[in-house]
Amino acid sequence: MTVLRAGILTIGNEVLYGQILDGNAAFLGRELQAQGCEVAWRRTVGDRIPDITDAVKSGLDACDVLLATGGLGPTSDDVTRQAAARLFKSKLVLDRALLEGIRRRFAARGLRMPPCNRSQAMVPDKAVALPNPQGTAPGLLFRQGSKSVILLPGVPRELEAIWEQTLRPMLAQKSGRRTAVKTLRTFGLPESALADRLRLVEKALPAGCLAYLPSCRGVDLRLTFSDRSAEAARTRAGKFAGRISRALGDSIYGQGQETMEQVVGRILTDCCLTISTAESCTGGLMADRLTDVPGSSGYFRGGVVAYSNQLKIKVLGVRPETLRRHGAVSRQTAGEMAAGGRRLSGSDLCLAATGIAGPGGAVPGKPAGLVFLAVSGPFGSIVREKRFIGGRRTIKEWAAQAGLNLARLYLAGKGRLKDRT
Repeated sequence: MTVLRAGILTIGNEVLYGQILDGNAAFLGRELQAQGCEVAWRRTVGDRIPDITDAVKSGLDACDVLLATGGLGPTSDDVTRQAAARLFKSKLVLDRALLEGIRRRFAARGLRMPPCNRSQAMVPDKAVALPNPQGTAPGLLFRQGSKSVILLPGVPRELEAIWEQTLRPMLAQKSGRRTAVKTLRTFGLPESALADRLRLVEKALPAGCLAYLPSCRGVDLRLTFSDRSAEAARTRAGKFAGRISRALGDSIYGQGQETMEQVVGRILTDCCLTISTAESCTGGLMADRLTDVPGSSGYFRGGVVAYSNQLKIKVLGVRPETLRRHGAVSRQTAGEMAAGGRRLSGSDLCLAATGIAGPGGAVPGKPAGLVFLAVSGPFGSIVREKRFIGGRRTIKEWAAQAGLNLARLYLAGKGRLKDRT
């Protein structure tokens, strides 16, 4: 069966110049793959009609279906509609039903429709308008022989709404294949160590089915299988996900889009335990992430950001002698911060972090990126030393993820941890 080749074109100076990240292309790439399409082409161009028309021509040469996002708004720099009309030799015609729908959207908010929004009801006569349940700009579908060009608004919620309502079922029917994507999220092992542990699993996998996706939150392992039915694809993905899980054990902390803080929150909820944080180098990042989870008020008691030694002493009860002998960045200080945070908050366990986020602050024997993490809880206390590399924000992100992972392993093992934490 022939695989449907798809292309993604992003239109907008703000994306071209890096002023905003291209989340729309990432969304479309994932969704097209899930429908059994091969994403074979991708480009970004600015808000110029010649550049847009040239890109659409190139995309059509390379693909069966081209999805373009951006430039359908009501302002002078939104020229995608005009570019497509010129390319397909199509006249712009006022769609009165669309115009009335736009007026109603403004009226529902107690507003009068600005005159410039009338342009969004101008539809090329060779295009089919795709309803936009979240905004004023309809999508536009052009057909050229067996190929299609689909224009979508750049506002993410609008693009996603048109995808869900119209495009997903249309492309699923057209592609004739289904794809299952399963992602296993790992932390604590670098790519090379993961690959070494998975070498036997990879030998049994078709080429290109397993991808390693590293970040400061670990390495995601993405399995992708296509088959004639969704059930067959899911079965194959599930089989190999099980083999990977057995090979990696507790290095896997979650699946799909599951975050470390969600996993920790679920374990705390299941165990009827509460947590607090005592942070220095992470600046409250661990507390921020724990409270990003809906329902976290059920297990998160509170957090302290004790950046100065004075606050470590006065609020968390770190002993002045500990700071004099070992310094703020030390195994001993981290342990006392965790114990003090636990006493202060009355939580069942407390997670602490102290370190040197850099780029300055390093001293002999204590380089930038050195972090001590500690947990004090019902199964005893543990402290772990970590070394991270990167800029200041990267080190903070690494430290927060490692701290949450330490709490996860502590809870799962009831305090009995291996050195690899």
